[in-house]
Amino acid sequence: MNQTLQQTVTFTHTSRRQQNKAGVLAKINTWLQRNRSRRELAELPAYLLKDIGLHESDRYREISKPFWQR
Repeated sequence: MNQTLQQTVTFTHTSRRQQNKAGVLAKINTWLQRNRSRRELAELPAYLLKDIGLHESDRYREISKPFWQR
């Protein structure tokens, strides 16, 4: 009985640790994706910006944000 309880506690602790690790990795992936997207937006020529309906001010506002900000 005691061994089963100990296995359950160990499994729950490991699962939470894995969930936390997965959450951190997902957040880092999101930050990297934002950083990449903003870098690509900064490199777009003006005619392509116009084509997607953005102004220079829109581009500047977006690329000025830090990677952790939406």
